[in-house]
Amino acid sequence: MTRLSVRTIAKRLGVSASTVSRVLNNRPGVAEETRARVLRAMREQGMVAPAPADASFVGIIVPELDNPVFAQLAGAIEAKLGALGVTAVIGSSTKQGPTELDYINSLIQQRIQGLVLVSGRHANPSADHGFYWQLHQQHLPMVLVGGHVPDLPVSTVTTDEAAGAAMAVTLLRSLGHTRIGLAGGQGYLRPSQNRLKGYRREMRRQFGTVEDALYAEKDYSLTGGHAAAHQLLAAGATAIIAGSDLMALGALSAVRQAGLTVPGDVSVIGYDDSYLSAHSNPPLTTVHQPTDQMAGTVATALWERLQGYHTPPVDHVFPPKLVVRGSTGQCAPVG
Repeated sequence: MTRLSVRTIAKRLGVSASTVSRVLNNRPGVAEETRARVLRAMREQGMVAPAPADASFVGIIVPELDNPVFAQLAGAIEAKLGALGVTAVIGSSTKQGPTELDYINSLIQQRIQGLVLVSGRHANPSADHGFYWQLHQQHLPMVLVGGHVPDLPVSTVTTDEAAGAAMAVTLLRSLGHTRIGLAGGQGYLRPSQNRLKGYRREMRRQFGTVEDALYAEKDYSLTGGHAAAHQLLAAGATAIIAGSDLMALGALSAVRQAGLTVPGDVSVIGYDDSYLSAHSNPPLTTVHQPTDQMAGTVATALWERLQGYHTPPVDHVFPPKLVVRGSTGQCAPVG
């Protein structure tokens, strides 16, 4: 089958079968323009084309793929890198499976040339960040997403989580809500801390005070959102800001389980604007992260390092945007 494909390609392009064979085996002696034409034709034939000798191979490590925002972001980064001629492999460091460090060690053994680390140990300010410094000392190009390591000279990409939480409070206040709760993720994570900071700051600005009872710390999951919403409803919340869209979906379930409606009795706001948010019932009001722009910035920053450019590292902070849908409404009158 392979020989037939080689002959077919050679005949179509008007070159010899030996030329196609040299390209197939990644051997020298073929003009670059001819090599490019052969590689393109091989892909059209469904053959596995060899990577160029100088092709870059990098890893993208995310904390999990169950959360759609991480799958969405990883896929977008992979696509942006591919457009720059960089091949990426995606791994998820779950609690039950390989850890972030396990993946890094495996990828280094495979002679990985760069890393994109999404919400890993760098998202936990109190964690041991020693291996990040080791990677930097080994001159391995890196980009950190969703956190940073103090004084580590690598580029980072994130959104302004505090601003996103403040936007959510402002919207709910405009709808007449005063009992606004925050269903936050794990408190040791930097994004959780930033959202809590923005929430508390805006609550004080809008109402002069903030109640501890209107904050529930769980984890970024459906069950976490359900448990947090149950706690906040018991505290009298008429509106819930969730730390992620997954948590918000869990909150919707908890509200219904309590015999209440969304948004008639309780308004719910998510965070991320993942693909699930527009298709929930009702469609979810959420804080949008510009995933495509973030992915492009990540890819460009890593590509520049792979090319040997010595541009100074940059902390890229993207502004979020509130997307208003059907899960928020006017606060129901008391009584």
